[in-house]
Amino acid sequence: MDTVSSKPVVTIRDLAGTLGLSHTTVSRALADHPKIKAETKLRVRALARELGYVPNGSAQSMRGQHGPTIGLIIPDIQNDFYASIAKTVADAAAARGFQLTLSVTEDNPEREMDDLRALIVARAAGIIITPTASPKAQTLELLAGANAVQLVRQDERLPHEAVVIDDYLGVSAATRHLVTYGHRDIAYVGTGTDLSCGRDRLAGFRAVMIEHGLNPDRVALGQPRPEFSHHAVHGLMSGSQRPTALVMGSSSLTIGALKALRSLNLQWPEDVSIVGYGDPVWFELMGSGLTTVRLPVQEMGAYVTSLLLARTELPRVTGGDACPQPSRFAPSLVLRGSARILTAG
Repeated sequence: MDTVSSKPVVTIRDLAGTLGLSHTTVSRALADHPKIKAETKLRVRALARELGYVPNGSAQSMRGQHGPTIGLIIPDIQNDFYASIAKTVADAAAARGFQLTLSVTEDNPEREMDDLRALIVARAAGIIITPTASPKAQTLELLAGANAVQLVRQDERLPHEAVVIDDYLGVSAATRHLVTYGHRDIAYVGTGTDLSCGRDRLAGFRAVMIEHGLNPDRVALGQPRPEFSHHAVHGLMSGSQRPTALVMGSSSLTIGALKALRSLNLQWPEDVSIVGYGDPVWFELMGSGLTTVRLPVQEMGAYVTSLLLARTELPRVTGGDACPQPSRFAPSLVLRGSARILTAG
């Protein structure tokens, strides 16, 4: 009688142990993280090939570990950034044998909890989540035992790596650009500090203003919705001492600001200079184009998916390096025609 022997499944644990590296380093190397040394990536990939490591979604599903889906929980699908992220994640997941299940929470903690529970009941292989500002206690409990990665925002109560934008760098670059152009009365319109990204963006603005001896407190903070920004910018630009420049803290807030300026019959950059956040295609097509902070959408989407799938074997590892520092992806400042140089006097 013939017997069939199955080859032992090689896991990230095996690779990490053989190489003397942490689970996080091996996961990042397999996911092609930009901050992992090329030499380390080569070592990890060479051993993975030698031992036959294959992170195949279909095969893992057949072994009963999980279903062939991953979940993406985001606050807004109308936001160009999140729409682009969703497409990138869906494409990257499909290439690895997984399907994407999308949840749009509208920053509602109750909906976040319900959708998360549904994904766990469905045995999703992993979950990518942009957490709300105030997740429910049950949401935190469910995530603690799940294979998950945080995206854009980081809740420090969660023991999962966060893949984020270097928001401090992005907003400080935008503010410094306006200061270099001679602006001294600059206002910032951003998201609230109950979100990690909101805190980092505000800190970037204030640091540059303080560095140049300028007022760092002309700020308006609120929900990342165009309605809030419309109201805030309308108020800022209707006063007797309106700012000469605006720095925006999200693409949705940028949209609201542009609507407010139009309602006031103000032109940019003639009446006010403005630097946006995010870079949907139409930012380039408006007038002489909108100077803005371009976000690393494709890089983040591809990396967060690879990282999550590389860790499908390690959904409940705790302690040690299970809660590493966030992976920060640098944005870039795109110069167009929405900011003007102020002349002295």
